[in-house]
Amino acid sequence: MERDRISGNEIIQAEPQPGGLPRELLDSGDLLTWRIETYLHEAQWWTLSLGGEIRSAVGCLRIGAEEAEIANAAGAVRSEEEARRFVRLLNAVCGELRQGGVRRVMAYVGSWQTDRLTAYQQAGFRVAAVEPDYYAGCWADGASTNGIRRLDRLMLEKLPESEAGSSARGGGVIHAAPPIVRRVELRDSQGLLAMKKQLDRETTSMLYEPGERRMTDGDQLEQIRGLLRSSNSLMLVAESDGCIVGYLEATGGKVRRNQHTIYIVIGILEDHTGYGLGRQLFAEMLEWTKRRRILRAELTVQASNQRAYRLYRSIGFKLEGIMRGALIVEGEPVDLYQMGLDLRTIQRSRVDK
Repeated sequence: MERDRISGNEIIQAEPQPGGLPRELLDSGDLLTWRIETYLHEAQWWTLSLGGEIRSAVGCLRIGAEEAEIANAAGAVRSEEEARRFVRLLNAVCGELRQGGVRRVMAYVGSWQTDRLTAYQQAGFRVAAVEPDYYAGCWADGASTNGIRRLDRLMLEKLPESEAGSSARGGGVIHAAPPIVRRVELRDSQGLLAMKKQLDRETTSMLYEPGERRMTDGDQLEQIRGLLRSSNSLMLVAESDGCIVGYLEATGGKVRRNQHTIYIVIGILEDHTGYGLGRQLFAEMLEWTKRRRILRAELTVQASNQRAYRLYRSIGFKLEGIMRGALIVEGEPVDLYQMGLDLRTIQRSRVDK
């Protein structure tokens, strides 16, 4: 979309140089201003200008072959005309993404951002999930907007009309209830191991190839017991309809000089990806790190796994190194990204807006 004149002097166009976008405008689309730098130059941007002045901007990250996430939707929506302009920009962006093969567009808004939520819904987005806001600790104690406390956020999605209708009628994978995230228990050992082996068959993004994981039920039980005993380690599981469908393992350092650091492994079954479960697992982990005085988190991700990479970037992880050809996957060398998160940046980032 080179340029799309809507009416009069109003222009919607792609923005190839996001570094020149007004910072005050971008801040209005992301209350955690430090986070903007993590995606500013990786996102695709579109702007709406009126009389030569940029009034709204939308930045999107491609998180899969057919999925994109709106990382920043900036612009005022207080008046009816401002809201209409914002909706027109959202519709134009979604149309452009659809032409590029995107079938599902995701966005997140705070439950207190009622004006912005209304605009998204007018643009055809629907609420897909409600989850705790893992940045709630960044707000001033008791912070609220319009009488609504800043505790939860909404995951929104926009699908092609045919798919949205079939999903509502049960055309896709329907889960009776959203997964429950909780701390692992000893009784989970068999279900957890079975889920890990299923992951090995479903995806090449994990370390093990199908059939290569030699861990027994007894080995898994001992691993869980060790993590439960550790003061700086954690394992979370996601349970749906009585089955374990995802997990996050955070293993703490073993000596004094690195006991403040955790190394993270996360895995989610394919049928349960794309519903915000990864973010929910990280949210629980981040709350735990505050209580345990964990200061740093590390993980690795295959360079080809852009969906996971975008998720980690949006949470605050930074790329710290590239291990060239660290893995051989299906006969081809694959790079590993080494990523780190300074948890003090989240714990310090208390804002009052």
